[in-house]
Amino acid sequence: MWGLPVLLAACSNDAGGGQQAQVPLPTGHYEGPVSYQGSELRVSLDLREVSPGKLQADVSFPQLPGLEFEADRLTYQEPQLRLEQQAGQAGGISIQAIREGDFLRGLLSFDSVRADFVWVRRGEAGPRGFREQGLTVRYAGRVQAARLLLPDDTLRLHPAVALLTVPQTQAAAQARAAYLARRGFVTMVVTTPSPTATPDSSAYYATAAALTTLRRQAAVDSGRVGCWARGSVVPQVAGAAARARPAAAFVVLESVAAASRDEASQYQPLSQQRIPVLALYAGLDTSLNVRESTRRLRSVLGNRRGTQIRTYPQATADFVQPGKLGADGQWQWPKPAPGYWDGLTEWLRKVTN
Repeated sequence: MWGLPVLLAACSNDAGGGQQAQVPLPTGHYEGPVSYQGSELRVSLDLREVSPGKLQADVSFPQLPGLEFEADRLTYQEPQLRLEQQAGQAGGISIQAIREGDFLRGLLSFDSVRADFVWVRRGEAGPRGFREQGLTVRYAGRVQAARLLLPDDTLRLHPAVALLTVPQTQAAAQARAAYLARRGFVTMVVTTPSPTATPDSSAYYATAAALTTLRRQAAVDSGRVGCWARGSVVPQVAGAAARARPAAAFVVLESVAAASRDEASQYQPLSQQRIPVLALYAGLDTSLNVRESTRRLRSVLGNRRGTQIRTYPQATADFVQPGKLGADGQWQWPKPAPGYWDGLTEWLRKVTN
C-alpha cells in the first residue's frame, strides 16, 4: 500500500551446481541521464532495503525539483528491476532495468515518452531528509493505518499537515507529504474510501481523527496543525477542519468543485472560523469548471488574511506542465507548474509562524 512491496530476491547456482547462493539486492544510489529528441534529463535512483527482502525506491530529477517520488510498485527478480508510479495514468512513470554489476541498463517511460538509459551506482543511497513512523488513526469504528513523516532536524516542535486522500489521489498526497517533511513539516497521509452515491461521512471523521492524532505527537506543535485535501473528499475535509475543536490552523484545498452556489456554500464554515485557506487550481484540469469555481469560492472565502486562491494556467490536474517540443525542435520535459511548490511551502510557513 505504501510503495514497499515484497521484493523477490533471485538465487543463482554456484560452481558445484548443487548449492544456491543468495544474490545481494541492488541497493545504493544510481544516477545517469536519459535523452529524448535532443534533450537530456538527469535521473537519480536510491534503492534501500528497508527490511529483509523488501526494497524501497526513491526517484528524483535534479533539474526538476518537485517531481521526485517514492515508487508505489516495485519488484526485483534477479537481474530485472521494475518500478512504477501512477502507471497507466496521465503523467505516469515506469522504469524497467537489467542489473549488470554496478550498472542498471533499461527503459524509462515518462507519460508518452520512452527513453533508454544506462545508470551507474555511486555509493550508498543518500538520506531521505525525514524519518518514518507507522501509526493508526481510529475513527467511526475503523482502524486506519497511516504513515507519519518526521523532519530529520534538531527542532523540538514542528508545524504539521494531515493529508486526507482517497486511493485515486494517494500518490499526490504522498508526494506532498515527503516534499513538506523535507522542509520542516511533520506530515501524515490518511487514505479514506472513495465517496459513493450513498452518503458517507468517512472523510469527515477521518479528518477530525487525523488532526487529533497529529496534535498528540511529541514532535508536533499542537497549535500549528492543519490539513490538505484534493478532489472528491474536499467538502467533508473542509467541514471537519472548521468544526473540529480546536479548529484546524490552516487548510490547503486542491481542485475544489465550487461552480454552483450549493457547492461553494460548503466552504462557508472555513470563512466563519477565520481559517486561512489556500485553494489551488490547475488551468488544464477538465474535471471541473475552474473559472466559475474560483469566482464563487473567492466570494465565499472573502479576502481574509492568509486566504489565497491561485490558478496555474498551463498545468494539468497534477500541477505539472506537460512535455512538448520546443521551437528549436528539442523536447521540453514535463515539469512542476512554475511557482507551485515554492508557493505552497512559503504560504504554509507564513501561516504557521
